This record gives sequence, C-alpha cells and structure tokens, in this order.
Amino acid sequence: MQTDSGLAHIILDFDGTCTQIPPIFDAYLDLYCKGLNESGLNVTPAEWREAQETIRKHSPKAGWTVAVCASAPAAADPYILADEAAKLILRRRRVTTPIPDTVHKQAYDAARAPWRQEALDMFSRLLEHGVQLHLVSNSGTEFITGRLRDLFGDNNSLRAKISVQSDAGKFRICELNWDDQGALSPEARRRFQALPVAYGEKPLTETERPVYLRRGAYFEAINRALACDLDALTNTVFCGDIWEMDLAMPYALGANVHLLDRAAPFDTCSYERQALVGYGDRGKTSADLSGLLDWLE
Repeated sequence: MQTDSGLAHIILDFDGTCTQIPPIFDAYLDLYCKGLNESGLNVTPAEWREAQETIRKHSPKAGWTVAVCASAPAAADPYILADEAAKLILRRRRVTTPIPDTVHKQAYDAARAPWRQEALDMFSRLLEHGVQLHLVSNSGTEFITGRLRDLFGDNNSLRAKISVQSDAGKFRICELNWDDQGALSPEARRRFQALPVAYGEKPLTETERPVYLRRGAYFEAINRALACDLDALTNTVFCGDIWEMDLAMPYALGANVHLLDRAAPFDTCSYERQALVGYGDRGKTSADLSGLLDWLE
C-alpha cells in the first residue's frame, strides 16, 4: 500500500530518533562510570570527565570504533561517548580487558530516555495515512517492544502495525554473511555488492576519515523489514539522527532519508547537514518527528 504521495514505508532508528536524549544523558554517563567502578576499573569523576572532553574534542574526526572500523562520530550521543571515553581510559592504562556489556546495559535500563513528545501523535497519523512503520535499531526486540507498549497503552491495533527489527548492527562495517546464502536473494546480494565501499571519492573535510557504506548486518535488517522487497526502497523514507550510521547506506541504495537534529551537547555535525543538502528532494531534515509529515505532501 502507498499513500497519495507514493510513500509506502518509513524506517526509523530508535535511540535519539524516537527518544529524547537531553533529559537522561547526565544520569546515563554517571551510571556508566559507576558500572566501570563496579567492574573493577576504578575511574575517578575527574578522570571520567576529562576522558569525555577528550573524545568530544576529537569527534567527528575520531569515530566510534565498537566494531574496529569507525562507524559514527565518537561523540554523537551519550552511549557512543561513554563507550569511547571508557576505551580511552583503558588504552591509557594499557588495559586489554574489554568493558563488560553489563556496564552499558545497566546504565541504559536505569536512565531510560523518554519518547519524544510528538512520537505517539506522529506514529498514529502516519499509520492512519497508510504508511507502514518499522523500527530498525541496534537495541533489542524485547526492549523496544516494551517501549512501544508503554507508548500506545491499550491501543494494541496501532501498536501491532509497527514492525521491529532489532540488533541491526548498524555500527558493523562488514560484508554479507557468506555462510547463509538463503537469507538474501541473489538480487539483494547484487544490490549490496554494488555499493561503494565509502561515501565520496575522498574523506570528508570535517572527518578526515572515510564514511563507510557497506554495513552488511544493517542491510540484512532492512531486507527483513521490507519483507525481502528491496524494490520498495524507492518508496521508503529512513529516519535517523546520525547520518553516517542511519542514513548514508540507505540513500546509496536508492531510499529517501530524513535527518533529525541532535540536541546539545550532541549537536548534529555540519558535514551531516551538508550531505543532506546534496541529496536534493530525496533528503529532508527537521527538529522533531513532525517533519516526517512533509513526505506526505
């Protein structure tokens, strides 16, 4: 089904896109530091603040390296910032033991970012227009499904119309799984293999590093969300708050993209806005989710 404008699907990121970061980032960062100390790292408040400021100073030239290759600005949000700051402290101490996964999980669960105030109204209006909504996120299915229950309350009919593709691994710069040939059609594999390795011929001036496009795990999550119909990409809008991780590959695949502004102190980078300007009619930006209504015109 398509709307009168031709729009059929909107694929949304979750953290920062559907949620508000400003109310919780201080609490999250404090809880993350507490978790580091409980894991035995013993980080002082001053050391934690200094590590964060160092990461901020070097971002976006410094990238988030959770999966070896830089995949997003190192200070794009509190979750990325905390991970990079903790790894900086480990490098300075020459500690090779990885940060326990529980440090992020406990802080993330305790400092739960509220939904954007307009989320319920926007989701309801888009669904009423016949748009199919999908959440494709690095966060887990159970967590996001629970958050949707909180948002919609007893309105199960609308909530059931939103699909969830979790653990998308958008940060993973990788090729497609070679040992699971049945997961993707030959045509889907061809589409992915036709992608450039990175955005543009040269690294962007502000980053001085490549912006990698070939994110195999994210591609596979998109394929699942669209029920293996990648021809639908031209009638799909991807909405996210980190251009590099959420939007750059979908645009290269032929989709439309919508960048949401990140609020201080995790402000959207100028190179992200410049990329959207170059997208013409296939790229839009807005301060909140209400800007998605522009795609219905």
